[in-house]
Amino acid sequence: MEISFIIPVYNGEKDIENCVSSIREGNWKAEFEIILINDGSLDKTGEICDSLAKEDERIRVIHTENRGQGAARNEGLAAARGNYIFFADADDLVNARLLIRLWETAEEKNADVVMGGYFRVGNAKREQISLPGEGRISRKGTKEQIKLYHRVMAQSCFGYLWNKIYRRSFLKEKNLRFHEIKKVFMEDYTFNMKVWSFDPVFWCIDLPVYFYRVDNISTTRKKDPKLAGKSIRMIEEITEYLEEKEKLDENMDILIPLVVRTFCWTLFKSMADGERKRSCLNHTAEFFAKNRKVNMLASKKQSAGQLGHLPSFLQRIFYRMILAALRRKNTGIP
Repeated sequence: MEISFIIPVYNGEKDIENCVSSIREGNWKAEFEIILINDGSLDKTGEICDSLAKEDERIRVIHTENRGQGAARNEGLAAARGNYIFFADADDLVNARLLIRLWETAEEKNADVVMGGYFRVGNAKREQISLPGEGRISRKGTKEQIKLYHRVMAQSCFGYLWNKIYRRSFLKEKNLRFHEIKKVFMEDYTFNMKVWSFDPVFWCIDLPVYFYRVDNISTTRKKDPKLAGKSIRMIEEITEYLEEKEKLDENMDILIPLVVRTFCWTLFKSMADGERKRSCLNHTAEFFAKNRKVNMLASKKQSAGQLGHLPSFLQRIFYRMILAALRRKNTGIP
């Protein structure tokens, strides 16, 4: 068994068949399995999944109570038999014709993770999101590998699960699992940060291997009064993990930009939800600055220097201004 496709699904009766079909229709050179985790669906999702499994022996179904995507993905990991893992969301589509190239690259390069690009689909439009380059990324490699590493880490493509193939033995050896408590925001990014902390052999191939649908209502676009708290908890989760593994200092070049990006996203999302700009800015800045982990990261002497690798000059200036504002808020300076 070469590839295990892990697909959590909750109330996905309208989408799950299309997602599964997009995988099955590929011209595969490798044996694969599809593991559907029915996460306590209240509609006909479970029946549809069982029907799909009856018509294709490569499909397996796990029925669980509703515990969220993190727990469902962990169920899939425990059941997987493939040499590689690919995570998909039930309301998206897999570009199987090109995904096979990620598997071929992983085999050829003995890679632990291979990442591709994707299509962003919505409002009757399809936009290709490309990677900033191709090849191996490494913090301690050649100049080109280091340069590509910093460019990749500055983009959202690093944080997604569904544009990557993972070597299962690597995940198992490092005991890498998903956070199962629903109060954590951006669990995909948290997982990928944990993966990266173990220095995987990581390659980039600029091929659109996935169709990410943005025309469905998702949790990232719903109004969430607990958004700031979830954002903070995500930073805490990553920081605590790296501290436990004694890998914090070497990952500060990722953590500091992450703190600033998360702050900006939380701020803009809150304003989009109708909060007044000035009160929202003050409230969000104070909330972030008073957090113990955020304060610790922002207050480190080398924190501003960690923004020097960002791709553009304007981005570096803007991020340093945000970092300075968080520091001022923590010291009580108006």
